[in-house]
Amino acid sequence: MSRYDEIQQALSAVSPIPADLPKLYFLGDTGAGKTTIIRKLLGTEESAFPTTRQMRTTVAPTEYVMMQNSGYDLAVVLKSLTEVSAYIDEILKSAICQYFLERDKARLARNMRQTADQRFRLYYMLSQDASQRVMEQIDLFLPQLEAKVFELQNMFPDDTDEKDVLIDLALTEIEGAYKTLCAEIVREVQQKTASVCDGEQLSPDRRVYKYHSESQTEFIAKCKAMLSSEQNSISPVVEYARIRGGLSAPWMDADSQVVIIDGEGIGHDAKEAAQLDSRHYDHFYHADAIVLIEESKKPFVAGGKSALKSIFQRGYGEKLYLVFTKLDEVEPYDTDSPSDDDRIAEVRDGLTNVIAALKEEGQAIEFETDRVFFLGGLDESGVNDAAMESLESILSGAKELTRFEHRFIMPEYDYEMLAAFLIESTNGHGN
Repeated sequence: MSRYDEIQQALSAVSPIPADLPKLYFLGDTGAGKTTIIRKLLGTEESAFPTTRQMRTTVAPTEYVMMQNSGYDLAVVLKSLTEVSAYIDEILKSAICQYFLERDKARLARNMRQTADQRFRLYYMLSQDASQRVMEQIDLFLPQLEAKVFELQNMFPDDTDEKDVLIDLALTEIEGAYKTLCAEIVREVQQKTASVCDGEQLSPDRRVYKYHSESQTEFIAKCKAMLSSEQNSISPVVEYARIRGGLSAPWMDADSQVVIIDGEGIGHDAKEAAQLDSRHYDHFYHADAIVLIEESKKPFVAGGKSALKSIFQRGYGEKLYLVFTKLDEVEPYDTDSPSDDDRIAEVRDGLTNVIAALKEEGQAIEFETDRVFFLGGLDESGVNDAAMESLESILSGAKELTRFEHRFIMPEYDYEMLAAFLIESTNGHGN
């Protein structure tokens, strides 16, 4: 069973959702506007939930199950203590190595904030007092570390240029002092987790925490403490979340029931500019619609192109809806007073160029123009008529796609035929 399936089973055991609800997977570069659109669908703009920032915001995939039921449920899968400890070890070793080489206290404080890829933001959960105590302990055992590095340099004189490797090895040698540092941080993380999760802490294996409230105000406050992209949130230890309840904007149909999945932003990792990370593929399969969100002003400059390619490469092109946000920021080069039609034409030209480039790479891409939408005015309160119409079209389209049954077809292999083909291939190669 895949990790995705295990997570879905664990969540469904405590917070099930109807099987026939349309599922939309929101995909896009960091800052493209995914979370802003979700706010408008949920009607939670005034509550500033979910949180939005220009830097990476969604740190764990979150399902928003918009359905009319009693009260509001939040179910989260907490990462294992083993995984969190590994992140802490990665951050601490990197920070100590840099500090050993540079002796820059300010740099040490910055390096202790998060992993290099921003996937684990320790500073959300670590108080300033705790950070200060850890840095003081690093200073205390630095002479011991220096002595061990010097000893290793004498033992391995040919490797003196690989000082970062020697520092890492030295930390292993003086594991007592180093483990004390790690334990201090783990203790802080556990205390913070317990304060938000009603006393529950991280365990050696992943675990599910559930919260229920009849009050929307109290519920959103709890969601922020669990999932916000800001300090005093425990979002770094959350692997996956499901929010279920009557959260929907007033302009939406009262009978609308849908699952919106806000995935991790693409493009914050330079590798995704060339190849989309495989963490998205399970969502591609299980979602009824894939909503790829790009900025109108600078489309496909980060991970959008690789996402578009991956969607069609894996046969999910029929699920794709393409949404260009921030249309009002587009400035066509050939007019001083552009209309929305001028801006749309400019963006369409960019889309045409990207599709042509992918076709030159051998990737066939064809999709209906009525599945391309352009949204402006997202920074304004509420939803304008054009955006409302576009979002309703996407939701109704996804609902229509749920009519088709999804099932896995187990392949069957004829090994006798395989043997014959292998012999034929071998003989042909020999000729």
